[in-house]
Amino acid sequence: MKPNVFQVHKSWLIRAALVLLATGLAEGVVAWFAQRPILWATLIASTLPLSMFVLVAIPILRQERQ
Repeated sequence: MKPNVFQVHKSWLIRAALVLLATGLAEGVVAWFAQRPILWATLIASTLPLSMFVLVAIPILRQERQ
């Protein structure tokens, strides 16, 4: 039986989806409550590549070594 795409990429796909969800929720909360929401939403969105690298790419690279 051939594995489907989700079964093959499940290890990083779930982590990436959770990072995107957390970033979206953080931006929503900031836009709702902050005094200057544009500045804070921009700062939160700009951390997305770094958080994807730290929370998704590094654990996958560590799994590949083992």
